Amino acid sequence: MKNKIKNAMILILLLLCSITIIGSMYYYKNYPKQDFDVIIFIFSQGLETASPEVIKGIVSSCIFQVIFLFLLLSLLTIKNTKNKICINIKIFRKFISFQLFPIKIISMHKIAYLMLIIIISFLSFVRCFRIDDFIKNKSQKTKIFEEYYVDAKNVNIKFPKKNKNLIIIIGESFETTILSKENGGAWDYSIMPELEKLALENTSFSNTEVLGGALQSYGTDHSAAGNVSITSGIPLITIDFLNQGSIYKGTGIYLQGAYSIGEILSQQNYNLEIIMGSDGNFGGRKQYYVTNGNYKVFDVNYAIEQGKMTDAEKVWWGFEDDKLYEWSKEELTELASQDKPFNYIMLTADTHYTDGYLSPNVENKFDSQYENVYAYSSKSIYKFLDWIKKQDFYNDTVIVIIGDHLGMQNTFYENRINGNYTRTIYNVIINSSIKAQNTKNRQFTTMDMYPTILASLGIEIEGNRLGLGTNLYSNTPTIIEELGFDYFNSEIKKNSDFYNNYILGDEYYITKKKNENESENSNEEIINSNSSI
Repeated sequence: MKNKIKNAMILILLLLCSITIIGSMYYYKNYPKQDFDVIIFIFSQGLETASPEVIKGIVSSCIFQVIFLFLLLSLLTIKNTKNKICINIKIFRKFISFQLFPIKIISMHKIAYLMLIIIISFLSFVRCFRIDDFIKNKSQKTKIFEEYYVDAKNVNIKFPKKNKNLIIIIGESFETTILSKENGGAWDYSIMPELEKLALENTSFSNTEVLGGALQSYGTDHSAAGNVSITSGIPLITIDFLNQGSIYKGTGIYLQGAYSIGEILSQQNYNLEIIMGSDGNFGGRKQYYVTNGNYKVFDVNYAIEQGKMTDAEKVWWGFEDDKLYEWSKEELTELASQDKPFNYIMLTADTHYTDGYLSPNVENKFDSQYENVYAYSSKSIYKFLDWIKKQDFYNDTVIVIIGDHLGMQNTFYENRINGNYTRTIYNVIINSSIKAQNTKNRQFTTMDMYPTILASLGIEIEGNRLGLGTNLYSNTPTIIEELGFDYFNSEIKKNSDFYNNYILGDEYYITKKKNENESENSNEEIINSNSSI
């Protein structure tokens, strides 16, 4: 009986090790640009609001490899079998038999074998998830925020005589890579010709002489982080997994020390609204926009509450982009009818990995589903812009289209890349109030879009910097143009007291200090109690 329990435990642990090894390899291959704190952040928010399709895609990609590895590792523990596999080798005129299966040294020392597999799985987990790099970075301190962060609350910001409306379309995984080689992409053909046309005909900032875009820096490489960097000019950095989870989830405050586009525009009595086809609680996006601007949040939960759809009608992350554009027309019409300027933010989702959401209206034009999804997204945005152009509010509205981050389905993009091509995040500004002094060969990140978007409204910013961002309409060099991208990126990976104490938010540190003080008082009571004894 004891042997049966022992063998069962060995098999369970080998299964867990198989899952760990295959899962680690999958992450390392498919998320080469993401650091471990992204995992911490996502799990601290909970996976219950994530798209089931994405989770199914990960499971289906790994399950057969896990089963194969588990069977292989388990077979090696077999001790007795009638069918033995041996090999006879002739050495000095004598045949010596070697037993290949079962392997006696393993089957007779199962615990030692199990410990070896556990160590291998642990090391693969640490290395593939880059935990060693995470620990190394967080053990170092940086002063980059003290030296370069500009608090918008302390900057002279001058609004124009007439305030323009602002529409920001944050496109899921929109990057320049998927445009044509002729104009700066990596494809032989453009799968997003409409977005390519918009970038060529309007203001689009580039890191090259042709179409390009923003470099992806640390803390801006997933949807929640992309939203924060674009609208507040800061990275989203995970510093304390347990305490952050208690603040970001639910209705708690979120990056209270940040100062966003919404907070600046609210000074001029703008109406603020954001629409997304997913659950706003995922990644704390709802909490961020409520904390920093008190936006009205139209997400899948709001759509259900308002009777626009039922829970049974959920698809993908919540509701598809077709509905996003349809309902946005209604929301924009309502906003435009009010005697106030507005800031309306749209988060698309159909182009999320894996392979995107295939709307029934998608044309089967290209070989892969993901290409067809991107093509449909481009056409949908262009059609939506055509509608906006016919509205009375169009001439008084600046429209920004920008990717939230680089696409995460890395093999899809990198299989088309030749040489030293640099993947960048797409951007275009339509109806800008001012003309850029230089849109080419700029080195910038999505954090630079924060003051740039404000400047596109005709807002004058003292010093042309907000957060860690620089107004790209000006000739003021960006921080990465000053310091170099690699150095800048390495610094913001490090631990920052300024970020922790000031940007993250007072409530976090009040709670943390309170817990520390309670712990200290408790220790003092124990010491005093021991002393009295």
